[in-house]
Amino acid sequence: MTRAILSLLLFTGSAMAVTWSTDDHRQVLELHGKIEQNLGALGYQPGYRAESFGGDTHASVGLSGAGRLNSDVILIGELSWDLVNDSRYGDHIYSDEAWLGVRIRDDLELTVGRSDSPFNQLRDKTDVFNLFGGNAYAYLVDGTLDDQLKVTWAGDGWDLRAGYAANDANRQDDNEDTKVRYGGSVGYQAQNGLGAVVAYDNKREGSPHSDVSNMAVGLSYQSPGGFYAAVTRGRTDFQHNWQVYSLKDQRFYNMRRVDYWESVLSYSRENMAFGVGYSRQSLREAAHLHWVDEYILATEYYLMPKAKVYAELLLNRMDGQDNLYGVGLQYYF
Repeated sequence: MTRAILSLLLFTGSAMAVTWSTDDHRQVLELHGKIEQNLGALGYQPGYRAESFGGDTHASVGLSGAGRLNSDVILIGELSWDLVNDSRYGDHIYSDEAWLGVRIRDDLELTVGRSDSPFNQLRDKTDVFNLFGGNAYAYLVDGTLDDQLKVTWAGDGWDLRAGYAANDANRQDDNEDTKVRYGGSVGYQAQNGLGAVVAYDNKREGSPHSDVSNMAVGLSYQSPGGFYAAVTRGRTDFQHNWQVYSLKDQRFYNMRRVDYWESVLSYSRENMAFGVGYSRQSLREAAHLHWVDEYILATEYYLMPKAKVYAELLLNRMDGQDNLYGVGLQYYF
């Protein structure tokens, strides 16, 4: 009977959440969350100098609901919030996800609201660290889209996602910010551990000829012995010149394209894991000027199935940018 209940739930990475259900198990509500404390030099001051040693506290809480309408259709929804006590940017609370939808025959989902971008299927291949990482995509692709209509189909190793998001606040003709964005991803996970993802994202701005498009591909391998390796390669194209400032050259560059790479290699055994990552952004103009060029060394240890401690070091190879480091503790429920 427990398995019947769990099959209804929409999990968000928390298999030990608090769950309520009706007597007939047709309506299920799940409470899940995370508390995280980090210490170290976690970010940059102006001029890309490492901040002084300090700490940040992050917490998230969410509700996931599911109700069986009939033998083929389940109504689903999620509402979650992030609460941040941040010495750098101050305290704030914001909605992480807020959407409603239906699941049809356990493999097709239709949702509307604030939810993950389809591009995240590729990002998740290499953005696996607790403190750092993911900078190859920084400022290029949003992880969560508001007012998004999303379709997901998963089965037989395939994972297909498509989304369309309209920015209600920016739909007026005199607003030059993002009006709509759309994209999709196709992933396949083989039983031998090999996986692949192709993803596309397009952002349409209010001003003419100012679209920003992303196209990327990722490959991964998970061995039975605990080894994991993944690499992603992508490019961002700008219809309109985008100005960036080079600390090394002390000047602005006009760019129309960014190439990016990200890779990760890790090994886990029992409660311990070790990993190394690499991220790079390269501007196609200005002789392939690097905008991100960094290595990450990381380790983590699980105190129990839903609690872990971790430490990470970010080695920045860019001139004039300091290294970063941090340790932390996470607990999920």
